Amino acid sequence: MIRVISQLFLSWVLLFSASLTVSLAPQQGDEATIQRYSRQAEEALARKDPDAALVALEKLARLTPDNSEVYANLGAVYYSRGRYAQAVEAFRRALRLNPNIPDVPLMLGMCEAELGSLKEALPILEPAFRHPPSAEMGRMIGLKLATAYSLLGQHLRALEVIEALLDRYPNDPEILYHASHLYGDRALQIMTRLVDVAPESVWKRMAFAEALEEEKRYDLAIMEYRKVIAAEPDMTGAHYRLGRALLLKAPDSEEAREEALKEFQQDLALDSRNSAAEYEMGEIYRRRGQFEPAREHFSRAIEIDPNVEDAQIALARTLLRLRKPKESLPHLLVAIQMNPKNAISHFLLAGAYKSLGDSAGYRHQMALYQRYHFQPYADKSAGGDEVPSALTNPEVTKQTLDPEVPPQP
Repeated sequence: MIRVISQLFLSWVLLFSASLTVSLAPQQGDEATIQRYSRQAEEALARKDPDAALVALEKLARLTPDNSEVYANLGAVYYSRGRYAQAVEAFRRALRLNPNIPDVPLMLGMCEAELGSLKEALPILEPAFRHPPSAEMGRMIGLKLATAYSLLGQHLRALEVIEALLDRYPNDPEILYHASHLYGDRALQIMTRLVDVAPESVWKRMAFAEALEEEKRYDLAIMEYRKVIAAEPDMTGAHYRLGRALLLKAPDSEEAREEALKEFQQDLALDSRNSAAEYEMGEIYRRRGQFEPAREHFSRAIEIDPNVEDAQIALARTLLRLRKPKESLPHLLVAIQMNPKNAISHFLLAGAYKSLGDSAGYRHQMALYQRYHFQPYADKSAGGDEVPSALTNPEVTKQTLDPEVPPQP
């Protein structure tokens, strides 16, 4: 009995589900030589040395031309080295020798996808993704399947696969990277189509204004939003976007705030459930020190959409200014549940506990505030990369600590 292990490691190999046992007939070659090469292949795979494994497996294949397991292992190592055409040949030979050999059809499908034979790969990858042999295999199959659909122009199916991958592996960096590109590419295709079919429409102008805002060209964005409103005064969202652009252009200008406030009011007249407009109005009043109207707008924003972290924080800090620390607690706790590392929430919660005479709660929250407030600076000094600025333009005004001073013990 000769045992050849096909363990293909995550960085360079596809994983077989189990080791393979090979039965050899005496006429297939010198048994001692076969045993030696078998051991060499097994040891090379165990120490993650695919080149040495490949040498031993190629010699085994010449000595045992009728052994399907040897060709299955050989194909797997070819795959790990990016030699996909040779892997296909080895896998096909393994299947001719034994059509029931496990996992080989799936690996053949992966090779077909790598070689661009997408129509041949899809019938293999689709059912395998629905019922993968392992979590890691499911991840790799899904990435190949999404790429195949995208290359074939089947964008909706590609997005469906990406959504399934995000559901299964929500924190996987590679999947997040591919998802961002897939959605970005799809958005660009749709935008190009919009320009082609309706170059003079308000929708095209609206998209152009949003792109200018994203690029922080606020003067030009404001001009485009005003053109949209002139052409379509009742277009929902346009007044809100104009108000946001005005605030982004001049965040400390009282004149800009007053003009933005009017735009938010007009947007709410068209769509009474625009929680973002309610929030922005509340923020303008809060920064003016008008805390009662601020509370009303923040409360309405949360009533419409309780899942906006900044709205929960803003209402809590407004309640603190109104000397209602007990009422602020549930909103701060909700905000912290949404984002446990937001230093602002911990700072405000510390202030609430201090006002309520809870010294232990105050000290605990201040410790968390100190940890998360200084962590970004430590990350930057360690060489951490920042998110590209094009991805960081917020949909609503973000809550900051303003000029407030952390409470003292």
